[in-house]
Amino acid sequence: MNATSTIAGGGAKSASETNRYRLPGIEREGIAQLSLLETALWPLSGKLKSSVFGTSYSFVTPTGKKTAEVTVRSALGLKPIDEFILWGLLGATLSRPNAEGVLLATPYWMLKHLGLDTGGSQYAMLRESLVRLTAVSYQNTGFYNPETQEHEYAAFQFLSILLPTVGGAGGIVDNDRCWRIEWNPAYFRFCRATGGNLLFDLDLYRQLTPAARRLFLKLKDRFWRCRLVFLNVDDLTIDGMGFSADRPLYKRKFDLTNCIRELLQHRIISLGRGQTNPKDLFLKRGKGTYVVMFYAGDYFRQPLTKRTTSQKNAITDDPLFEPLQKIGVDEAGIRRLFQGFSRGAISRWVKITDAAMHEQPRGFSGFKVSPAAFLIDGIQNNRMPPDWMYAHEKKQEREQWERDKAAFVPTEQALRDEFDLERAKAFEEFRRSAEGTRIYEKTFSILLAFHKVTDPHCHAEAARKATLSRMEREDFVFPEFSAWIANRPGINADQAA
Repeated sequence: MNATSTIAGGGAKSASETNRYRLPGIEREGIAQLSLLETALWPLSGKLKSSVFGTSYSFVTPTGKKTAEVTVRSALGLKPIDEFILWGLLGATLSRPNAEGVLLATPYWMLKHLGLDTGGSQYAMLRESLVRLTAVSYQNTGFYNPETQEHEYAAFQFLSILLPTVGGAGGIVDNDRCWRIEWNPAYFRFCRATGGNLLFDLDLYRQLTPAARRLFLKLKDRFWRCRLVFLNVDDLTIDGMGFSADRPLYKRKFDLTNCIRELLQHRIISLGRGQTNPKDLFLKRGKGTYVVMFYAGDYFRQPLTKRTTSQKNAITDDPLFEPLQKIGVDEAGIRRLFQGFSRGAISRWVKITDAAMHEQPRGFSGFKVSPAAFLIDGIQNNRMPPDWMYAHEKKQEREQWERDKAAFVPTEQALRDEFDLERAKAFEEFRRSAEGTRIYEKTFSILLAFHKVTDPHCHAEAARKATLSRMEREDFVFPEFSAWIANRPGINADQAA
């Protein structure tokens, strides 16, 4: 990755030096997409007047320095926990052999994998975080594509979710069944590509504050290349970490210093020779311009150890283990399935069997032997999904669409009424403005002569209406309904669509 906020760094390293910065043994892996780490995804405060967050960063090309403009849209906003959920579940998906862009697991397994508590409120927290992440769209005018190794204009979303409801009737999400996370195909490819992702210790990441987490990932990326990194304080705090640009520089330096103390405590960074205080890491380069230097800490000098196999390789830690066990497959059978068949086939038949067990789909005649035998037969014989499953999914989609439409119609009409009132008010202000008055007088005189011939009994009123209609159509500028609603605070992604 290119990052012009890195002003200087160490020189070339020998093979022995390179090994010093390899990832130490970890139990839980998080995976972040490198291009996304160039800027903050959302302000740390979580609050914006609109649903759009814009930022930028610079990068170097053979033709000179360029600037990438980043725009993140989310009608629901984002909270600091969302990045932890995003990177943690992405790591869970990619940590499996021959990973596909789908994570099928119970919410209990997801929370356990993330190292979070598994109480009732945590299920709601996880669900709300996933809903916010589905509403996010990311746009970058200079996105580094690790597949083509070029900077491209990119726009994509992160993920979609399909959460089963109790009895398959909609409404209450069932926390005992598998939740399905489907990663956006383009985003998933970027994360899988060589040079497109950053592997990190999720347990250490969880211990840090949200601001320190962002700093940790930025430095971890750069410490692979050099032991000493210089970053511009303004670029780092506003664009890179998401501090408010309205916050004075001295306050942002204070907040950054607290983050530095956290990283020092975890030995992620260290002080330089002769330095005794985090404040010693700041250098003034001009009036109101500071850079901060970071030295790689002992954390990156640990020898590469074997990662914990009890967590990494245990069959019970697989997200599909619990769903298969609930269907009735014993541990030996689960192990044989994992060894002999693709995860895609297993996931597909887990979904089919789960629907047959809990939702009584029309056309399903019942299990001839048992749910476990039904699933194993489908996987081992590479059977196509039964016809009733296609019909059942279409029925669910239709019912969900009808529920969404029924809930949305009153809201949409209220919004359209508000849009019409706001547009009419804006047009009236435009008509009374100096420019509007000039256009009206010029147009009215022309149309009046025309309507004296065509409408002799009401030519003045006809000319007035025609003039206003033409001004509204040709001269007045106001956003379309879809654009107007997208910028309304508190409007969700479905309403903005």
